[in-house]
Amino acid sequence: MRTILLAAAISALPQPIPQVPAAAAPAILTPEEAAAQALAAFMPSGFTALANQIIPVVVGGPQDTFVPNVVTAAVGDVVQFQFSNGNHTVTQSDQNAACQPLQATVATAVHSGHIPFVDGQATVGTFSMPIVNTDPMFLYCATGPHCQEGQVLIINPANTQQIVDYAKLSAASGKSGDGTSVVGGTVAQIPLELAAFTPAPAEAATPPPAAAAPAVPADPAAAPAAPVAPVDPAASSAAAANPASVITLTLPPIAAPAATDAAAAGSSTTTVFVTVPAPGA
Repeated sequence: MRTILLAAAISALPQPIPQVPAAAAPAILTPEEAAAQALAAFMPSGFTALANQIIPVVVGGPQDTFVPNVVTAAVGDVVQFQFSNGNHTVTQSDQNAACQPLQATVATAVHSGHIPFVDGQATVGTFSMPIVNTDPMFLYCATGPHCQEGQVLIINPANTQQIVDYAKLSAASGKSGDGTSVVGGTVAQIPLELAAFTPAPAEAATPPPAAAAPAVPADPAAAPAAPVAPVDPAASSAAAANPASVITLTLPPIAAPAATDAAAAGSSTTTVFVTVPAPGA
């Protein structure tokens, strides 16, 4: 009875929380090492294999695309997806269900998971996928609207028209579906200088709008504007009566003949209005 009570007392004490180790970052490898790692995952234990050839495919970049978007590969080749600017996936779909993960019905369907690349990054995420058969494989990016915008790829298409039809079907599809787990290849990192692309230049920040210049208050000590000269009423009346130009002439004093009266002889100036016809009148 005492033993049972002791066990109960011990189990009632606070127990330490188990520590779960953080997931290790993918190893930084050469493209050849990353391809060999992917092949090793598909080989029986103890066997070593080298890829017939490594076929690089750039994912993302200035445009959301796969470059190239058609690949011909043989069994034993490794298609190595190298992830450029943005956040992208390599996800397998059925030929007639574009932008929807085949993994929803086929557990072994390919999905890379989301692999980002940001400005200033010194390494490039990769997804190396060994080719195990030459059947056509339909792939797309499951990030946002990338699939609808044309980020699709076919490995070993049956004909050249197939990529055109698949792209049209993708553009007409609704929201993309995402895969659930990484299947069909291995994730790693390679140095940026060994990648098959040059990252897009970082976008320049938009400068803030310039501040408006402060209003300058009027100087109260400034001299007032010069007064406007009064208009001659007689000239105004003449101008209103005749739209032609009116010129006012002031003549010098005119000497009066002896026969004129004294009042006329005493005039100092004479004002004459001359009407000049308007041009074209």
